[in-house]
Amino acid sequence: MTPVGSGGEDPFQRHRPPTSARAPRHGLPPRHFDALAAGGGGAAVIAHLWDAERSHRLLLLGLLMAMAADRPDAIGPLEHLDHAWELLSEAERLSRAVTDDLLLLPETGVWLQHTLRRLREDEVPPDEDQPLWVDTGQLHLIAAASAIRTGLSFSLRLPSRSGTVWLPSLGRATLPGSAGPGAVQADFDGAALTLRLGDETLHVALPCRQAALGWQPPTTFVLELPEGPMEVHLSDLGPYRIFPADPAAEHSPSPAEQADRWGELLGHAWPLLGRADPQAAEDVAACLRSIEPLPASTPFRWHSATMGGGMGGLAASEPTAVEPAAVAQFAAILTHEIQHSKLSALMHMYSLHTQEDRPRLYAPWRDDPRPLNGMLHGVYAFSAVARFWRGYVLGGGAPPDEAVLAQFEFALRREQLLRVLPPLGKDRELTRLGRRFLGQLAETVSDWADASVPKALVGEAERVAEDHAVSWRLHHLAPDASLVAELVDHWITGGHTGRPIPRVIPWQGCPAPRLVPDPTARNLDARAVLTRMRLMEPALAKLRADPERLAATVEGARPADLLLVAGDAIAARELYVREISAGPGPAPGGGAVFHSTAGAWAGLRLALDSSGGHRAAGLALLRCPELVRAVHRAIGDATGEPADPVAVAAWVGRAAESPA
Repeated sequence: MTPVGSGGEDPFQRHRPPTSARAPRHGLPPRHFDALAAGGGGAAVIAHLWDAERSHRLLLLGLLMAMAADRPDAIGPLEHLDHAWELLSEAERLSRAVTDDLLLLPETGVWLQHTLRRLREDEVPPDEDQPLWVDTGQLHLIAAASAIRTGLSFSLRLPSRSGTVWLPSLGRATLPGSAGPGAVQADFDGAALTLRLGDETLHVALPCRQAALGWQPPTTFVLELPEGPMEVHLSDLGPYRIFPADPAAEHSPSPAEQADRWGELLGHAWPLLGRADPQAAEDVAACLRSIEPLPASTPFRWHSATMGGGMGGLAASEPTAVEPAAVAQFAAILTHEIQHSKLSALMHMYSLHTQEDRPRLYAPWRDDPRPLNGMLHGVYAFSAVARFWRGYVLGGGAPPDEAVLAQFEFALRREQLLRVLPPLGKDRELTRLGRRFLGQLAETVSDWADASVPKALVGEAERVAEDHAVSWRLHHLAPDASLVAELVDHWITGGHTGRPIPRVIPWQGCPAPRLVPDPTARNLDARAVLTRMRLMEPALAKLRADPERLAATVEGARPADLLLVAGDAIAARELYVREISAGPGPAPGGGAVFHSTAGAWAGLRLALDSSGGHRAAGLALLRCPELVRAVHRAIGDATGEPADPVAVAAWVGRAAESPA
């Protein structure tokens, strides 16, 4: 097996067969690059990405070998990495298809990323509880799995974690009575594997697809596609995951229950994806290899993720029986996460931006500021989500309640993308290819005005998008201190009672706010979740009938939010004003304790907009909410009495509209 890269001489000569000359260079024809940039791709284009990913993985594998070669802590009680490498190379000579299958597992990419990071660091990471040789020894396990699958006999010591030995693609063996890391003696005679650890011995006839004492095979789903069967594995046996396994997790389903849930979900989601978005179905079929199950989440807050090094793998929340529109939401997650895999593979070939990675940009789907790389991933992934919901809307096959949700989701994601794509495309840190990439994507999104979405739902989506943007500003932007001081002084000396206002507040670029990230920002989508529940009645009706469940059902939601989304803007306004006046603490009306009034200020804007008659206050809270809050807080600090939040917002709004 030859570690290769994206170009130039391979620096790892001692791990290269002498017949190999130069590493292949990988690139895409312009039409393929543009197809990917526009959000699609197709099987042929993704095959190019897999070829490039293979070279990338081999390059990383060669780098790992070189970095670990002279480190005793990377070898431990195992044979030298060269022994594992030779076994892997011998298996490759028998079947490159087998070794490529293991090399291109998502877990292999995650392992390489994790272990190279450890090799580069001088100190053991604080969250790392295994010696280095257990991680580098994953090469021994990959080599052993390759040998077993090609029928190659071997004898090799393998790393174990508390008696467990994970053989990628084959299964997990467990030898009892061992705590902590260990070296298991493994012997394979071409048909059966024998594992020995201390006094414990385990014999497994391989391949073994049935669970047995000490042996757990992987869960595999087979999807029947026109071009042939497609296998998708549950990634729940090995240690190299997107999210570390939580051994203390309560109510974990049994392997059989978990397999049934995911099998049923995939079985329903796949045909839906094919009907609603054939492009996404083709891309997912060409890319998806494994799903890492996460604990079930609350409604409309499915958690999902990928890792840049693990192309073809994704993590997602487990489905629940009560989740509204679960199948459609999971189909959207599939295309969302596969976009991340496609873009990560593309970025292994091309630089779309400089190495600048400071979190500085607003992402409409995140609580925190994002670096440019994260923004590129976000707009690319959510463009696919919007495309899926658009197809679901236009396809006309959704049940009535799900059709409303699909229309809202499409309108919301389109609105969010249209807000951020134009400025993002002008970012100075983009390369020429980065600008081309975003230009193609923006063109795709701008063509999506034909989906039939009622005007009321478009307005709902715009309000939700504005609400998130206002909440984000309140958490992460700090207004100009001199302007705040000037306005506070003017208020205290009677300016709010009619005295001429000293200057105009320019709305465009609201007086140089500074980015000051708030690490406590959480759940900026709380009112959006409640809105989805209202669209999926009777979900919200059930919550209104039992408001004590609010905090547990929708984390970050206030009682005022429930009133607002249910249509009682006046009562909601009263609770928001009370919370702002009292400062951080328990939300009025019961529920959780909040460490910031940012959510109450953002909710107050919506309540004022819904009840009418507060144009100036609403405008100020939309365009410069951080300024209104800072002025209100400073007035209270200076006078010892909290001012009326609505009066302060209206006064700042009138200041902006007054002549100089």
